[in-house]
Amino acid sequence: MRTEFYSSLSQNFSQLLEDADDYNVTIKVGENQNTQEFHAHSTILRARSPYFKSALLNQWANDKKDMILFTKPNISSPVFTLIIKYIYTGVLDLTNVSSSDILELLVASDELILEELFKHVQNYLIEKEAVWLNQNLVKVLLIVSKLASCKQLQDYCYESICTDPKPFFTSKEFPILDKDNFLELVKRDDLGIEEIDLWDHLIKWGISQTPIIKQNDVKKFTDANFRDLKKTLDPFISHIRFYDISSKDFFSKIRPYRKILPSELFEDAMSYLMAETEPQYKRLPARLSINLPESKIIRRRHAVILFNWIYQMDSISKISTKNEFQLLYRGSRDGYDINTFYSKVNGQGQAIAVIKIQNSEKIIGGFNASGWNYNYNYRNSYYRNGLECDYEYDHYYGDDYYCYNNINSNNNNRNSDNNKNHFIFSFGENYEIKIGKFVSGAGLYYGQNCMLAFGDGDLTFSGGTGSCNQRSYDQPILDVNSFVVEEMEIFGIRKL
Repeated sequence: MRTEFYSSLSQNFSQLLEDADDYNVTIKVGENQNTQEFHAHSTILRARSPYFKSALLNQWANDKKDMILFTKPNISSPVFTLIIKYIYTGVLDLTNVSSSDILELLVASDELILEELFKHVQNYLIEKEAVWLNQNLVKVLLIVSKLASCKQLQDYCYESICTDPKPFFTSKEFPILDKDNFLELVKRDDLGIEEIDLWDHLIKWGISQTPIIKQNDVKKFTDANFRDLKKTLDPFISHIRFYDISSKDFFSKIRPYRKILPSELFEDAMSYLMAETEPQYKRLPARLSINLPESKIIRRRHAVILFNWIYQMDSISKISTKNEFQLLYRGSRDGYDINTFYSKVNGQGQAIAVIKIQNSEKIIGGFNASGWNYNYNYRNSYYRNGLECDYEYDHYYGDDYYCYNNINSNNNNRNSDNNKNHFIFSFGENYEIKIGKFVSGAGLYYGQNCMLAFGDGDLTFSGGTGSCNQRSYDQPILDVNSFVVEEMEIFGIRKL
């Protein structure tokens, strides 16, 4: 029998920290009048922090009379008090700690390579300090964007801005926003703002970043003013959706700044908006505003990427810029009974299945372009808008063509659906997506023996385990043939 006495161990090490009469390390933190010295033991520092281990082995610190001295002016005394107690006892108490100090603790734990502490503090900020984060997004972004390991908090900040951009763009801190942070926002397809409003904010920011410009009235700009503003805003111009701006706004708000735009782009956009000619420049997809309910698997940026793939075959005019993911089914909530699954998803229209693979960062899934339409009674019927209707084997639905076939195999009736717009996908790191397009065979099956069956084995799942074996789609979405599911969700797609 194994017994662990971590509580008493933590208390003993806490006493060692408080009564450190045999210390051999002095750590001086803070600067100016706000400095403080902490006493510590090199063996404990070396065991708990890779940073201190490397520093002690490579003699980064000053060694004076058998005493090792570290100087950390960038870490404040209150923050290092939290760190040294965590190093010695494994205890962190953030009660009554200010939000700004918690952010500083995040930065310091990253510098000292305290990975466990770093992950905890990052999650704590998102879960417990959301109000403060949203009130200080410019400041927070400036800090966390420099931390490569802080991707989760970076994503949180960007998605918060994209969901409700107005408070961010109208804040007094906005004009000092870092260029790289702003560019990342302008590139995003899920930035929920009218394009002409984004242009207004871009001009305001550009002027504040260009010291030579002393006035905001564009009519008083000199050629030098335009030249410098163009240099400031040049990285942003190719990411503005000029073709989605009304002709009236383009004429009144874009045209006065034509000198900062490439002449070919300006003329092409003018021709499109005024004379309805076909654009010669590459036209970016319209920005999408997506209402995504709380998902255990995907984030808004995943949803935007999937929407762009759904609509890539359509003309831009068909894309609804306001959309919603409606949660129809969740495995952990509804269970993996196949009858329950079909009762939740049947007849709900176009839908996306997303799967989180166990012990992996991979997200996989498939887009059902027709919606699940499994017929329990084995009659020639289908569901449209929740109603059961008779059909022949082939029919049209909107602009899409697909066919159903009744297939009997060992008395297990299945319906196949060959909608040309079905696809399967996987997400890797940094939202990198891999798409498998339906090319031949069966696009998707409905039946009693599996929940998901895209193609003839390309993506199948029946509860618990699944498999991916390329046959009907143009490329595989996984490098392995089988997987274990941690969670699955089905979202219906709605245009608002």
